[in-house]
Amino acid sequence: MRADPLPIATVVLACMLSWPAGSDDGGTKRAPLVTVPPLGEIPNPDGLKPPQPERAIEPTSRGEPQFFVVKVEHAKAFKASGTGHMPVGRALAAISLSGKPPATEKFSTLVRVRSPQKTNAPIQVAVTDARGEPLMSAAGELSFRGAKGEEAEYLVDWDPTPCRSGGAYQVAVRVAGQELGSWPLQVLEPTPQSAIH
Repeated sequence: MRADPLPIATVVLACMLSWPAGSDDGGTKRAPLVTVPPLGEIPNPDGLKPPQPERAIEPTSRGEPQFFVVKVEHAKAFKASGTGHMPVGRALAAISLSGKPPATEKFSTLVRVRSPQKTNAPIQVAVTDARGEPLMSAAGELSFRGAKGEEAEYLVDWDPTPCRSGGAYQVAVRVAGQELGSWPLQVLEPTPQSAIH
């Protein structure tokens, strides 16, 4: 009984496995070594992001106007000067209520805004109570026409306004639809003498 011959593929594989690695036949490698180089360090995903400074200057490169509040100041009144409006007397740290029913005193608020693009824009200023309810508000245009630098001023003259109670109020500033922040304004309760008048 004749044994079936081994398949050719099996014979070739057996020869390859039995052949010593790196041996040669007349200078020709029969079974070259197959090696995989090390993969190395896996790149950090953060390294694939665009650099932060490029993103930071992107709005400026597109010419979008940017606005920053430099100062919010209160006084009985302001007068114009070569360097901008100055308070008449001293700046107010708080405003007082007087009368019956109580109302705010007449005072003014100066908002100074910086814009590198010197772009005119609508501005809104509001005095709000602790719950965010507006006590008084004003709206107008922030104009850089004739400005020597990147700063422009917006001045609001507030008339006496009925106010139920004193406390910690906020002055909110919005320019071109952007909320630029809130600044504290203390409203003092009327004194017994001022409540009579």
